Amino acid sequence: MAAIPAGTVTGAGSDGVFITGRNLTMSAFTMAKYETTYQLWKEVYDWAATKGYTFANAGKEGYPYAGSGEDGTGTDDPAEWTAAERKSRPVTMINWRDAIVWRNAYSELTGKQPVYYTDSTYGTVLKVSTDDGGNATAADTAVMKSGANGYRLPTGAEWEYAARGGNQGDSANWGYTYAGSETEGDVAWYDVNAYDVGNTDPAYGARPAGTKDANSAVLYDLSGNVFEWCWDWSETITSSTPADGAASGSNRVMRGGCWYYGASSRAVAYRDYACPDVRYDYLGFRVVCP
Repeated sequence: MAAIPAGTVTGAGSDGVFITGRNLTMSAFTMAKYETTYQLWKEVYDWAATKGYTFANAGKEGYPYAGSGEDGTGTDDPAEWTAAERKSRPVTMINWRDAIVWRNAYSELTGKQPVYYTDSTYGTVLKVSTDDGGNATAADTAVMKSGANGYRLPTGAEWEYAARGGNQGDSANWGYTYAGSETEGDVAWYDVNAYDVGNTDPAYGARPAGTKDANSAVLYDLSGNVFEWCWDWSETITSSTPADGAASGSNRVMRGGCWYYGASSRAVAYRDYACPDVRYDYLGFRVVCP
C-alpha cells in the first residue's frame, strides 16, 4: 500500500473530476500499489466461500494469450499456470458487485472492519454479489460505513488524485497526461504493445502487475493494463458534485484505460463507465483503505 497525503485541489479545466469550480479537500488514504492480482483474488475468494460469501463470477487471470490454454473461467489448477506470471496478472471478468463484496471478504480475512453494508443500519455485512437476470441487487444499493477501516473501492476523485501523484503543488507530475509520464510506453500496457501483437503472442493482453514504471506516488498501472472499477455512479461532473460522486445512477465509473483501448482512454483525466453487473477481460480493480 502507498500512502496518499491529504490535500486541497483547486479545480481547473474541463476534463476529469477536478474541473473548474470543483474544489475538493482530499483526506489522506492508502492505495494498493498494484492492481489486484488473480492470485490474491483467488485466495480471498476461496476463503470467502467458506464464510457465507457468494460471487457472481469466478474471475480470470488477466487475458492470457491463446497458446496458454486458458479456459476463460479462472482456475486454481497449477497445471493451468504455465508460467509464474499467470498468477500475477490482474484479475478480470468480475463485475462491480463482485468487487465490493470481495473487499468485504478481504477486510474480514485480514481482521479489518468491512465497509459495505446492505442498508444504513449497518446490521448486515454485504456478502452477496449474484444477480437475477441483470436486475438490481443489494450490492447496487449498498452503503459505506463511515469510519470502518476495511478495504474499499476508491472514489473517482481519490483515483485521479492518486494517479496524478497526490500533490497538486508538484505541477510536473500533476500535469502528466498519463499516470507518471508524458510518454505512454513508460507506464502503460496498451494497444500498441499488448493488443496489436496478436493473441498468439505471450505479450498479448493484460500483463503482470507492476511491470511498467510507477508514478510519483509509487503506484503502478494506473494508465493501461486493465481499467479499474471506482465507487462512483457515472454522472456528469459539475462544480457541485459531492466528493464521492452522484447519489444515484445506472452505471459505475471505471478509470485508467487498458491493454485493448486507444491512447485517450489511458489519460489520467479520462472517465468511462459500465453497468454494475457486466464483466470484461480488460477490467479489474485495486483496493484503498484509511
